[in-house]
Amino acid sequence: MFIIALLIWAAGIYILFRNKEEEEELLLLKLIGYYFLGSFNVNLNGFVLPVGFVISLFLKPQQNKSVKRGSAIFGLVMMIVGLFL
Repeated sequence: MFIIALLIWAAGIYILFRNKEEEEELLLLKLIGYYFLGSFNVNLNGFVLPVGFVISLFLKPQQNKSVKRGSAIFGLVMMIVGLFL
């Protein structure tokens, strides 16, 4: 199961990287950071709060806005899938 999740993660980041709008230095690392930010959550008495995704909504990147937002959404989706599996 871990290998399948890792392949899905790598494919998702690669697809987002290929869809970049303009050249940006260290974009791959930034996408990974946005993914981890989007998947960060806090568990309070059984309620899961996607704190990292909310924080990512307030960030205003200068370049590749839609790709970075997509990476945060991808992190949120993977977090939700991980809660159910």
